[in-house]
Amino acid sequence: MKKWITSVVVCFLFMFASPFYNEALAKVLWDGMELKKGQIGKATIIKPTELYKLNGTTKKVVRKLNPGEVYRIYTFLPGKLGLGGGYFIDRDNRVKYQTPSKEKLQALGVKIIKRTYKDTFDYPQVTGLISKSAQDKINETLAKHVRASYNAYMELERTEQEHRGQYSGDFPESMLDYEYKMSYEVKYNENNLLSILIYDYMYTGGAHGMSTVTAYNFNVLTGQRLYLSDVAKSQSALNKIKKYAITDLTNRANRGEAIFTEELSGIEINSQRPFYFTANGIVIKFYEYEVAPYAAGMPEVKVPYSVFK
Repeated sequence: MKKWITSVVVCFLFMFASPFYNEALAKVLWDGMELKKGQIGKATIIKPTELYKLNGTTKKVVRKLNPGEVYRIYTFLPGKLGLGGGYFIDRDNRVKYQTPSKEKLQALGVKIIKRTYKDTFDYPQVTGLISKSAQDKINETLAKHVRASYNAYMELERTEQEHRGQYSGDFPESMLDYEYKMSYEVKYNENNLLSILIYDYMYTGGAHGMSTVTAYNFNVLTGQRLYLSDVAKSQSALNKIKKYAITDLTNRANRGEAIFTEELSGIEINSQRPFYFTANGIVIKFYEYEVAPYAAGMPEVKVPYSVFK
């Protein structure tokens, strides 16, 4: 049963190629200025103007701003532009106000909403993407997972009922209380890259249940799903990641962590290895019991881009 559900979780993987992982290294730049989350525009001072705070309708001037200075704008009121922290300038001919493109704003992160499938499992969906096609691709990939998880949950419900009929009285009642759960984490959402981890957990009796993880990494400009081989584009690069992971896990074992050091040489680092993006690299994940005991969960290794680029 456990092998079956693991295959269900991963059976709908499909491969795309993309060069966009390099963007995770870069800040979102707009005409030489770093675009910040929450920023809606920028103001270039054309003529001297006052920077002030508002107390009701009363202005408290803080200082003069000089021509050529550029400021991020985070909000606006009628006739006023907000620089953050309660500071404002007047929106008039002394100021040139500009807004970033939709592409630049999307690079700061996409909006993710929570949906519920058949009143059973919560799952993520993206909304407001520039490309409707990309949005549909991403959402269908994530929806396909929750549909598979729900089908596995229903199959486990049927199996539980069968086993209760067959083994009632042979085992403690609690061992026949089977359980299936699905959850998710958004791990990265910047630079037009999105990383979401979906966990499936199943208990079918015994000391504990088992979990598996599926990593969904997307280029949100196209909707393409990215695999580790799209990031580490050669066998040499994958080998460097493996070597780095073995060294990291060995060092952790030497510091007293429970790591199966004798198993490390046999780990596989390939396109199917779960990973997620960070600002400076990736994090690869290992399954339960793969490199450590159950109590260690799913160990992670952070791998900087400099290791394999």
